[in-house]
Amino acid sequence: MARPRRKGQPSIEELVGPLEAASLRALWRDAPASVGDVLERVNAGLQAKLAYTTVMTVLSRLHDKGLVTRERQGRGYDYRPAYAEVELVDVLSHREVDRVVARYGDAALAQFMRALEDTDPELLRRVRALTDGTSADA
Repeated sequence: MARPRRKGQPSIEELVGPLEAASLRALWRDAPASVGDVLERVNAGLQAKLAYTTVMTVLSRLHDKGLVTRERQGRGYDYRPAYAEVELVDVLSHREVDRVVARYGDAALAQFMRALEDTDPELLRRVRALTDGTSADA
């Protein structure tokens, strides 16, 4: 069962796209699973059925992104989610922040601070207290 989203938290589809989200949900429901197992679960809710090769490609891309693991089973693979659903937002947001800071450096950090100032002044106060080494409760 999917957990409720927190305010401002993106949906799984917004993070990885609809086909990857459907495949991850199929694996969260019951893993390990083969491409055929995932195909069956994903197609159960669709009018226009996906092809086996489509799901195989989606699972391969999820593996390349480190979001699923796989183990050889005969000529194919059994897939498992690398993270629980509740961890996915944290993992992907951490990757994204690292990428933005690596690319834009201090400018990105300044923009994060401005965004906090506009959206959550109390959180900004706590972040400033952390960076100043003072108590956030002061």
